[in-house]
Amino acid sequence: MKNEPIVINGKTYPLWEQFVNKQDEFIGGVLEDFGDSMDRALFGGELPELTNINKITAITLEPNGDDSAYFEVEGDQYSCGFDVGHGGITSGEEGWITFSGYMGHKWRMKKIEE
Repeated sequence: MKNEPIVINGKTYPLWEQFVNKQDEFIGGVLEDFGDSMDRALFGGELPELTNINKITAITLEPNGDDSAYFEVEGDQYSCGFDVGHGGITSGEEGWITFSGYMGHKWRMKKIEE
């Protein structure tokens, strides 16, 4: 059965809703945050170990103001996300989906290991 489109502020976001619809494949998988340009400047390019890796608990797409949406991957320690107008998928390592957001924020997620 096909999922109904997620409509937010009268718009659909097929790229992002596919992750919401397939979140069961990712819940329990890995979310890894590389921070943004300010984080890298403060920590000399490396984030403290405790903030880097965490287990995915949910993937959401919610209204962000009156004309956009916010895509978020929630984890057991922290979450990563962005307004869909300021984030996207970028190149990364095999097996990972890597995202880039506002101010160079870079993070990635990986499905549950089988």
